[in-house]
Amino acid sequence: MSQSSQIFPWQRALWQGLIQRLHEDRLPHALLLSGPQGTGKESLARLFARAVLCENSGNNSLPRDDLPCGTCRSCLLDQAGSHPDHHWVGLLDSKKIIGVDQIREIGTSLSMKAHYSGYKVVVITPAEQMNLQAANSLLKTLEEPPSRSLLILVASHMTALPATLRSRCQRITCALPPQDAAVSWLEAQLTPGHDAGLLLALAGGAPRVALQMAQEGRVSQRLEVLDGLERLLRNQESAVTLAASWLKLELKEALYWMHSGVIDMIRLKSAAHPPRLVNPDMRERLQAIAAQMELKTLYYQLDKIGEASRLAMGQSNAQMLLEDVLIRWNERCSGRM
Repeated sequence: MSQSSQIFPWQRALWQGLIQRLHEDRLPHALLLSGPQGTGKESLARLFARAVLCENSGNNSLPRDDLPCGTCRSCLLDQAGSHPDHHWVGLLDSKKIIGVDQIREIGTSLSMKAHYSGYKVVVITPAEQMNLQAANSLLKTLEEPPSRSLLILVASHMTALPATLRSRCQRITCALPPQDAAVSWLEAQLTPGHDAGLLLALAGGAPRVALQMAQEGRVSQRLEVLDGLERLLRNQESAVTLAASWLKLELKEALYWMHSGVIDMIRLKSAAHPPRLVNPDMRERLQAIAAQMELKTLYYQLDKIGEASRLAMGQSNAQMLLEDVLIRWNERCSGRM
């Protein structure tokens, strides 16, 4: 992406607010960028970190849109991924957590003097994936922050972050953009043949998630999930074999589509003409399933899927999690519980 395109249209007000803090030299020691997945939080954090480190920030050398200059020593080092004062902490390889060693390492780096006499910036994402030891280690840094340092935490699930961490950060909410703006942006990114409105609905209004769905062909995977739930309801397949077949979708993907289907069933069960569905093109199929289930049963299923989704963020057995959700679905639908 070019520098100018890294600020998404719905982020411009947030960006100007952050840049104003930078120019007025009133940055806090820690920012928390929170909001739904797919709103561009990581992109915003990455670009602001670069702006903080830019040697031309705060003077007339910056472009009119207040983006980092892209030509100074600091910007060039950052673009190459070798800036000694910019640290990016995320999930390593296939791990599901950010470990304490990663946090201790950046704590050590922050305690040292900046290489270029400016700020030291650390971005932690997804911050809610820190384990308890890592969170406690970070808390020590937040309680006694080194001078001229900035920590930027990026989180999609605020409740998974300890309140002690949240209270020590200034929160910036990255909300979902208005639908018209999101559809307009998405249509400009998609190749012909895609339905931007449907993709946005499937992504819960998050434009970057919608774009990723289109690029990875993930929309077809929800058909596998719905087909499986119907077979399970008709006793044409066992929960164990269905769970095994869903593993190729990845755990979070299977749970995401199951969650979206149950949400729509609840809406269809609660109102004859619900104002919005996640899967508007599957209304009739979902309505047929919902007609066979009580509303309280659907809410129970939604709770179980939500619980499984939370467990999936940790070191959980994917097969067992899916089996548990599907066995309970089968039992509830069959009236055995």
